[in-house]
Amino acid sequence: MGKLKAGVIGTGSMGRHHVRVLAENNDVELAGIADIDDERARELADKFSCDRFTDYRALLERNLDFAVVAVPTSLHYDVGIDVLRSGAHVLIEKPIADSVERAVEINSVAKDEDRKVFVGHIERFNPAVSATKEAMDSGCCGEILSISNLRIGQINQRIFDTGIILDLATHDIDLISHLLGERALSVYCVGSKKQGNFDDHASIMLKFPESRSGIIETSWLMPYKVRKIFVTGEKGFLLVDLVTRKIVHMEDKFIAEIPSKEEEPLKREIDSVVRSIIDDTPPVVSGSDSTYTLAVALYAVESYKSNSIIDIPHDFLGNR
Repeated sequence: MGKLKAGVIGTGSMGRHHVRVLAENNDVELAGIADIDDERARELADKFSCDRFTDYRALLERNLDFAVVAVPTSLHYDVGIDVLRSGAHVLIEKPIADSVERAVEINSVAKDEDRKVFVGHIERFNPAVSATKEAMDSGCCGEILSISNLRIGQINQRIFDTGIILDLATHDIDLISHLLGERALSVYCVGSKKQGNFDDHASIMLKFPESRSGIIETSWLMPYKVRKIFVTGEKGFLLVDLVTRKIVHMEDKFIAEIPSKEEEPLKREIDSVVRSIIDDTPPVVSGSDSTYTLAVALYAVESYKSNSIIDIPHDFLGNR
């Protein structure tokens, strides 16, 4: 197989990084980019020597092998479906869609078209997460009791069509479930909206099998950025900084640092997509994985609005 022909739809703050990484990948031919902002698209197209389009459907006529969908969340469904029906695999930035029904439909169309759905839960590809997962699976902390994630900072002004639970907490719902290797059974959330039309602060409690818990604290109201994971086990504790990628293992008086690789998460993500298509292997983060994450996030929103614990059904998701 020769190089995979790829395109990027949406070249905003995340899409432009996809353009750069795809242009640098030796297994990929960047066939073109699409954005309704022609000036922005022109700048990137000139820099990376590719064609540009203001209508993404014209890009899809280039017989792509896969396309990246990095448009606003409310457009993920329409654009993602069009990509799949054009015959291309699709990498959709998270969340996969703005409703579970639409996420399920994306997965259904992918199955009908025999195409793969990848979802951009980029923290899965953070080398610190990979090293943490390996340490946990090795038994360094014994039985895991809880994982707490702290993700705070100032709001990114590019976010205009969703709240912090769908935009940021989805990272941590996915990460905690991935690290535990399980899906949550129920969710309870206390949230608020102080500076806009959507939730901008949330505390989320997830219940997992065997009474394991996942706790997420996320906020757009803080003047500084923190991205940390706290893993509590019966024998030990892990403190993970996702920004510095420093991992500390503590057990009684023993303290040690666990090394992680110096690799860009987006490059690792794109490499995984390329290898999955070439080798015909399952996606690292599938459409089903992201549909589950979306469902939990939406139930979290419902929980804080109704002040209730909500059980999470899984019958619509199929097997992991």
